[in-house]
Amino acid sequence: MHFKTMKLSPEAFSRAAAFLKGSDPLHAALFGFHFESGPAERVRAALEALQDGDGGFRRLEPDVGLPGSTVLSTCHALHILHEIGTPTGHPSVQRALDYLLATYDPGLEAWPIIPPHDNSRPHAPWWEYSDAFVGNWGRFQDNPRPDVLACLHLFPCDKTTKLRGTVDRSVSARIQAGDKSIDMHGLICHVRLALAPGLPDELRRALDGALPAWIGQGVERDPSKWSGYGLRPLDVAPLAGSPWDGLLAADLPNNLDFLIQGQSEDGSWHPHWNWGDSFPEAWPAARRAWQAQLTLKALRSLASHGRIAK
Repeated sequence: MHFKTMKLSPEAFSRAAAFLKGSDPLHAALFGFHFESGPAERVRAALEALQDGDGGFRRLEPDVGLPGSTVLSTCHALHILHEIGTPTGHPSVQRALDYLLATYDPGLEAWPIIPPHDNSRPHAPWWEYSDAFVGNWGRFQDNPRPDVLACLHLFPCDKTTKLRGTVDRSVSARIQAGDKSIDMHGLICHVRLALAPGLPDELRRALDGALPAWIGQGVERDPSKWSGYGLRPLDVAPLAGSPWDGLLAADLPNNLDFLIQGQSEDGSWHPHWNWGDSFPEAWPAARRAWQAQLTLKALRSLASHGRIAK
């Protein structure tokens, strides 16, 4: 596959902007914040509409159709709150931290990524709750535990200090156990953790030692395979200035060109997966929700790397 250095045209950017402005309130507000000097408060208001009484957030993972809070969505919300400059003392942040404190499983030394459910709500087949799903809870030590820990470091406060220290040690021990491989979702969780401030020296050294090899093994470098399900270079280093820019320097320019070429006629970027035969009536809405997330992510990556033409 041949690539050349490309830029998203003004017309293509306008189509993406129109798509996001016509999408859900959160992604319309996020587009405004990142590209039109829109207010952070508009983003927070859209997020607060998705925050439950228990402090957790819902509906931020389109493949999970549960009506209530999940750790997965709560982490997503906290990353957005940090992204727009929300202080630790903000009520939405504090309530979300309470939820994370309440959902920690000390026996597992991790968090269940989603709560038990009866599978009647629309969801992707990989979120089917079963004995096998529960029996594999050890995977939660890689996903979402490092991502939750990242959130605890993004918003440090006295009430989470003890838990933060406990999980710092657990994640360090997991990395130092010397596993040579990790699945793509666990890798992204560790990447998010490595970007968080205030990590203790032992954990920082462990991450710095493990991540280059994990990224080298886990990121697909072959452009002919980027249309499939897997990690692309921009999934690990979406914004310029990433700690892994050097490691992925040979691949990021081509991946940016590939991203530009992947825009749809409606201005959006589409998910490169689907639900197969599961809940066919619900997939179109989930797909559109993914389009909003992926379109915002694409525009932020392209803008960060100077790939949007003026």
